[in-house]
Amino acid sequence: MSRDLLPISTDLPGDLLAEIEGARHTLAASKASSTQKAYAGDWDRFCDFCEARNVEALPAHPDMVALFAHVEAEAGIAPVTIGRRIAAINHHHREAGLASPSARDGAGIIAQMMGGVRRKYARKKGQKAPAEADVLKAMIATIEGTGIRATRDRAILALGMAGAFRRSEIADMQLDALQFVPSGLRITIPQSKRDQEALGQVIAIPEGRFIRPVASLRTWLEAAGLNEPDPITGEPRQGPVFRRLTRSDAVTDDPITDKTVARLVKATAAAAGLDPSIFSGHSLRAGFLTEAAAKRANLFKMKDHSRHKSLDTVADYVRDASIFDDHAGEQFL
Repeated sequence: MSRDLLPISTDLPGDLLAEIEGARHTLAASKASSTQKAYAGDWDRFCDFCEARNVEALPAHPDMVALFAHVEAEAGIAPVTIGRRIAAINHHHREAGLASPSARDGAGIIAQMMGGVRRKYARKKGQKAPAEADVLKAMIATIEGTGIRATRDRAILALGMAGAFRRSEIADMQLDALQFVPSGLRITIPQSKRDQEALGQVIAIPEGRFIRPVASLRTWLEAAGLNEPDPITGEPRQGPVFRRLTRSDAVTDDPITDKTVARLVKATAAAAGLDPSIFSGHSLRAGFLTEAAAKRANLFKMKDHSRHKSLDTVADYVRDASIFDDHAGEQFL
């Protein structure tokens, strides 16, 4: 449920109604679309929980929200996800003009339950293996042939690592974000995980001598016909860079998903004789930072390229790469 931004009356002038509708769209943009989708799913899950127990979901009593958190934890749901679901429950109450469960009398039980959930069900953060340069080259080498699927998959891996891209950024990449220049490629990332205001950032991808990401991308665009003008309008092609293929390898207009990237990383890791369970879509991003740190790249340039807001995460890669350098025990161990 949600409240109207302003009360709607058929007596209002048409231009005012249009302004109100526009304001609604702006208000809806206050949260990223991915957050809105997650909240909708979380709310549905809580409603199902309440319906099964014959209690009201709206308004929800703090005790029921706390019980919901416990049941979710028992079902193996990660504490961070449960926290987001409680945020969704509070959000839907506020949208309906009601006090959120976390703001009502007795709300302390929710915080106490979440504290218990985090202590009892905390998971060790699973750190996936990075796909450094040598690893990535071995993975790419497993993709044989010159067919369109092989061409696309090689470009995904090469460009994904070269740009330190998140898998969602690879899936969402658009043709009009690409600008080929003499030194390589400039890619505009309009919005990323930590760029909720959609300010965007331009990423530079050099031609390279070993992985050659720009050449791989050019080959894919040519094979898919995406480097040619639109046959109807004559304008440059629009739409996603990396597209879903049919079973017969025909190029569609639909983008790949972030799961496509994750599956590709795991499949090529396995084909290269590596343990696929320790690789994920994040391995491409981590691979760039690990390799850059090993080559003593500038910390600030690494941060700019990976679009991290803080130096701390990037510094961890540098510390790990130099952990044996000038070791305190080098002279006596």
